[in-house]
Amino acid sequence: MFLQILFCLLVGQIISQQPKPCTSPSVWECNEIKVDPSENVTKRRRLSYDSRNKRERRVETIDKASNITAYDELILWNQNKMYRLDLKTRKCNVTVPHRGWVPRGTHPGDTFFSEDYVGAPGYPTEKLTVLQFVSNKTTVSDMKHTIVSSPDCVPIRTTIFSSTRGLEISTYYDLNIGISDMKIWTPPKECL
Repeated sequence: MFLQILFCLLVGQIISQQPKPCTSPSVWECNEIKVDPSENVTKRRRLSYDSRNKRERRVETIDKASNITAYDELILWNQNKMYRLDLKTRKCNVTVPHRGWVPRGTHPGDTFFSEDYVGAPGYPTEKLTVLQFVSNKTTVSDMKHTIVSSPDCVPIRTTIFSSTRGLEISTYYDLNIGISDMKIWTPPKECL
């Protein structure tokens, strides 16, 4: 009898140690580095994100000396509309988004994968606790892997494995909760 009670207590202790699912902030802006190995391209851009209204604004950083095309994209998934302004020619293309809505960060229903530490071991103030989650909510053949900080659940990286589009890796830095200028949700004047 004593061993059964002890066993139940140990199992309860182990289960309670697993981190509880967290939900990332729904509105934020940051700098993003997006790597698309299938196209052999790395993009640096400013990202504004609003999961409540399913919209994103992505403005790529331009190297004036290069001949690389950069875009200012406003994607409104609820309206199934994407405004894509070429920042060199100033020509705008209004089209449908190239894929369906994929939430960044964690959301209810994501599955906890692991808890890890980044930084110097033995120095409590020199490390960051990160949580990893997986989700196959995009489509049957797609999967999303998310890394967030703990305990505040701020997105650090989102990786999407897609059978049709390949692999996309987005790393976020200088992230601020909220949107500093609500005018970003207005399409560029060249698109109107």
